[in-house]
Amino acid sequence: MHVWQDRVREIVHHKLSVTTLAAFNTNVDAVVHLTQEHVAALCQDPQVSLAEVNSIASDDVLEVYTANEFVAVLKGALGYGKSSYVILRNLELLNWLEEKFATRKESMGGQAGIIANQMAALGANSIVYTSLLSPKQAQMFFPAVLVPVVKDGLQVVPVSEAANPADQVKVNWIFEYPKNVEFDFCGEIVKTPRANRVIVATRPAGVVMGFSDELAPHLPELGKKVDVAFMAGYHYASPEEDKLRAYLKHSMASVRSLKEANPRIRFHYEYVPMSDENAEKIMLQTIAQEIHSFGINENEIKRVLGEFGFQGECDAIEANERAFCLYEGVLCLARALGFERIQLHNLGYYVVILKKPYVLEPELVRDACLYASSVNAIKAKYGGYVKSEQLPEAGEILLSEIGMEQLRLFEAEMRSQGLDLPEDFTSTGIADLGDHYVLVVPAHVVPNPVSTVGMGDTISSSAYAYECKLHTAGRIVG
Repeated sequence: MHVWQDRVREIVHHKLSVTTLAAFNTNVDAVVHLTQEHVAALCQDPQVSLAEVNSIASDDVLEVYTANEFVAVLKGALGYGKSSYVILRNLELLNWLEEKFATRKESMGGQAGIIANQMAALGANSIVYTSLLSPKQAQMFFPAVLVPVVKDGLQVVPVSEAANPADQVKVNWIFEYPKNVEFDFCGEIVKTPRANRVIVATRPAGVVMGFSDELAPHLPELGKKVDVAFMAGYHYASPEEDKLRAYLKHSMASVRSLKEANPRIRFHYEYVPMSDENAEKIMLQTIAQEIHSFGINENEIKRVLGEFGFQGECDAIEANERAFCLYEGVLCLARALGFERIQLHNLGYYVVILKKPYVLEPELVRDACLYASSVNAIKAKYGGYVKSEQLPEAGEILLSEIGMEQLRLFEAEMRSQGLDLPEDFTSTGIADLGDHYVLVVPAHVVPNPVSTVGMGDTISSSAYAYECKLHTAGRIVG
């Protein structure tokens, strides 16, 4: 549909004139492009028993202690083409991983690190805060990224000046795989239905998902400098309820401090699963009281819906994943948690719910989604971080037929349910449904993406930063 492509061609020339803050999790990613040779080496390893691997329910594994659990997670993810995030609790396996995957590329990892770099690449004034900033970690940031430090008061200095040689390095392993590739697990052929990745995360001592006591008194001053803050790392919290609630109380006090001198600052949280579902439920309920925007994907929402008792909506997504049932699931979460904005990103389209009255016109939110899709398309095509001067190329990359078809199917299903949509819905992607707006926005799909690491973070941060750049244009209502 020409109107959608015309919007993209206009939006890709816009600048990201906004000041962003990303906190707290940064690390070094060891990226492996998975091959059959890797899988063969795993199958032949004496620590690996395929019989035991096949007895493990990989979907239930959130923490890895053995080589068999690691292989089970990898095999399960390949077969379903889904993303997977697990925590490596047995650090003795690190040497084994280094031996098995000697060919790897090290790069910036962690939501805060990825977002800070991407915001800087797009021309935003990008600030990052992280508790561990070793020289090796600092070298992985764009030189333009800034860090808040306390030196005779608050200063915001280039990242190179803020590095601390005494800090440890947190390393996470990323295993990427392409679409339609067959892997032979000792005679059992597993074919990947889509490109995706498996993340095996480590948690060294010294990682703190919060601001330092030294910086805390200066948070109102820091918040005054910022338009939008991307908060990441709450999933690291202890699952013990007393510790969890104490941590969240302290964390939300920090968020309120950032708002103190700047009530127009906006906050986004991108979902990452916690190891304990009850702890995750408490965490989401708590942060939703202070955080405005929430990002999640089509697989992750099923877990969260289950946690909050929306099993019917979860089952509907499992049975027939499509924009309509994803909308119903997102709406349940929006009403249960209270986020004013939830963006669900899926292959080929996004579903967004905005609680009314929203601070921006929904047309601007839709355009922000198209901007984010354009950033993600260039990232998928070339890898790395997308610079603003690359974006015009995305204007010539067609939006996916997947997204266009979902628009049409969503409209038909909504009407079949007796719900009234505007006549031009497939042209606008926007429906006013009383207490909320729903947006279904087609997105780009780039075949055989060079990289999938950080795509969700890139989509959500680019979209929300684009929205929040309108602070400076005076378009925010609140």
